[in-house]
Amino acid sequence: MEQVNTAFTQVRDWAELFYFFSGIILVGIAGFGLWQIKLTKDQVKLAAEQLELAKKDIHSNIKIFKTQCHRAAVEAAVVECRRYADDIVQFSLELDAYCKEYELSYFEDVEFERTEQGFRLHTKKIKRDDVEKLSEAEPLINRYLNGMEAFALFFLSGVADEKIAFHTNGKTFVLMAEEAFKLFPIFNVSQEDAKPIKALYFMWRDKLDAQRMLKEKEEIESKLKEYDQKEIRPIGT
Repeated sequence: MEQVNTAFTQVRDWAELFYFFSGIILVGIAGFGLWQIKLTKDQVKLAAEQLELAKKDIHSNIKIFKTQCHRAAVEAAVVECRRYADDIVQFSLELDAYCKEYELSYFEDVEFERTEQGFRLHTKKIKRDDVEKLSEAEPLINRYLNGMEAFALFFLSGVADEKIAFHTNGKTFVLMAEEAFKLFPIFNVSQEDAKPIKALYFMWRDKLDAQRMLKEKEEIESKLKEYDQKEIRPIGT
């Protein structure tokens, strides 16, 4: 019986010892687990902070990029407007001087008609001699038309700021484009070649028409405010 008690006591002692050490081990494991959780939280927090900084850097870089693009577009517009005045307008003046020198009435004979869909050219009055003489000025006319096309492409592509060019050269370009269109029938200008000039022409023509209508609207509204509508009241009222 004593041996049984002794064996039981030893087992109990070992069990208590095992329980004691297992508690210590569990506390260690729990502490390690908590430390891992804290470490994970710190890593997540650090990652979130780095992500936020990255977002700020991206937004800042995008803002800088947009500013640089806008500045470049403005500079390109200024350069193109200067080139328009220095080259393209001069080509137009040279062509006008050429027509006056040889007494050509081609541009007066070709009637340009604006339509809702675009425009129409009436060429019944043109003279064969005028066409033949104009063909001798083909190099000058090519420089003129190519200059107009290159100018239009800069703004249609977004490389240059279109708003600046419109305020600077909008009216002039529309008038010169209408003169340039008169040359298309005799110089075999294809639809593809004419697309840039036509596209910018219609865009700016619509803008000019909108400005004109807005001005007319403001003038009408101003007159209506000044209008004093008098009424004759019936007798006895």
